[in-house]
Amino acid sequence: MINPTREWREFDSEKEKMEKLKEWKLISPKAMEIKKFYYKGAYTKEVVECDVAGYVDGNEIILYINGELHSIHPDYFLDMQKKEKFIILDIETPMSFKSEDGIREVAVIAVEDFRVVDSLHLAIINDEEKYKQGYGAGLEAIEKDEVSIENFKNFISKHKCPIIAHNASFDRRFLRYWNWVDDKQEFYCSRDNIKSKETLESYKLEYLLNHYGIKQEQSHNAMQDVLDLLEILKIVKIEKWISLGEYREDKKEKRVRNYENDSKKREEDRKKLEYAKDNIIENIFNNKRIVFTGDMKEDRAEMRSIAIRYGAISTDSVSKKTDMLVVGENAGSKLTKAQEFGIDIINEADFWNIINRKQ
Repeated sequence: MINPTREWREFDSEKEKMEKLKEWKLISPKAMEIKKFYYKGAYTKEVVECDVAGYVDGNEIILYINGELHSIHPDYFLDMQKKEKFIILDIETPMSFKSEDGIREVAVIAVEDFRVVDSLHLAIINDEEKYKQGYGAGLEAIEKDEVSIENFKNFISKHKCPIIAHNASFDRRFLRYWNWVDDKQEFYCSRDNIKSKETLESYKLEYLLNHYGIKQEQSHNAMQDVLDLLEILKIVKIEKWISLGEYREDKKEKRVRNYENDSKKREEDRKKLEYAKDNIIENIFNNKRIVFTGDMKEDRAEMRSIAIRYGAISTDSVSKKTDMLVVGENAGSKLTKAQEFGIDIINEADFWNIINRKQ
């Protein structure tokens, strides 16, 4: 703490304290009582409640924080009172990438300066043991449940904050489809924003929980996942959030620019695919046209080369001729197009199961 170095004075009365707080714009000119104040600077690990104990002059006030005195400029302290507010959301679906297949569970928490101030958990549990396994198991469909929808909309309306979700494009698509949110609702993707700040091997929630020493496993229950994501955000501390649509545009431009500049990478990918065509292991896929999208454990070119070595024709874009789309996390427009064309959609695990069953 920065202890007072000059002589300071305590307030003579509550009336004087009110007048000074109004002078420093720490409370409204019409305020009838003193609100709670918070310190969130470099001298405490978390946001803590504090009190204005007195002052030196108009450029130095004295705070009482955790039993210690701290000297600070009124304007700096005023900035600390501006709360960072957002909602963290997670949904669970019936193990489906198709919005029309519905919603099983929704959890939201309202956060102010990384403190939970409100929460809402929406789920109808019909099998407690299955529910403990996560992934929306043991739950009834709630996408049309009027009470759930009303409670959710009331929560969003009450807090009026951007929504943060770890796979925001996926969650937003389901919520929009069932009219839980409208097009005006702002979303932030925590995965994308963390990716723009940190260079890591993976950005899956479970990996991040391990990487930052929070816990070993992800629960895949909506409420626990949002609470775990909050713990990650407390550590990463995104200074300036980029909204979902804005980030996707920027990310696309950056990806194209980097790929054009990386001729070595393009050449390596080309050779990898050519090698695969000349080294077929087994014709499992029988010339099916397979496309990959989203984040996967392996590099995209590696996944395409594996498919080719097992008898597939692998292209980089979805068309009506595509037979199968293999979807990883954070899938984008390819998934939407595949759904429109009625193309078979499987996940990464399904892809490996097809290969392993045939070997």
